[in-house]
Amino acid sequence: MVFNKKGQLGMIEFKFFIYGMIMGVIVGLVLTYLGTAEIIPFHMPLVCG
Repeated sequence: MVFNKKGQLGMIEFKFFIYGMIMGVIVGLVLTYLGTAEIIPFHMPLVCG
């Protein structure tokens, strides 16, 4: 059977993009919370508020 390698690569890259974006949002929110709660020594100010 012949598969379209370009289509498969696009789906794999899209999957890694989604995983990376979700992990980035979670890590960013955690670091922002820890910074504003002064649990970690550096401060990350919130943009909206």
